[in-house]
Amino acid sequence: MTRWLKRHLQWLGAEINLERLNSVVEDKEMLAENLENWAKKERLEGRQEGEVIGQRHILQRQLGLKFGELPAWVQQRLNEATTEQLEDWSAFILTANSLDEVFRR
Repeated sequence: MTRWLKRHLQWLGAEINLERLNSVVEDKEMLAENLENWAKKERLEGRQEGEVIGQRHILQRQLGLKFGELPAWVQQRLNEATTEQLEDWSAFILTANSLDEVFRR
């Protein structure tokens, strides 16, 4: 059971000290703490991913309202964008006169 748990936690990318996990019975407090930390990390990553999806959606809507139907290349750029790019483009849309101006900067 302990070996399976170590492999599974390692596969999930849990940042815990797996060397100390010798026995589920011996280290149940450490295991509970590590699982709690892993769950917090997963929730944080989920929230961050949700924020990026929200930013992307809002920017896509703003671009569509300002410039009309969006070409496929715009959707591709939005899907591949980092948080920083989305934030920059959200600012650029305020003064841009075309899609090219938003994405060229």
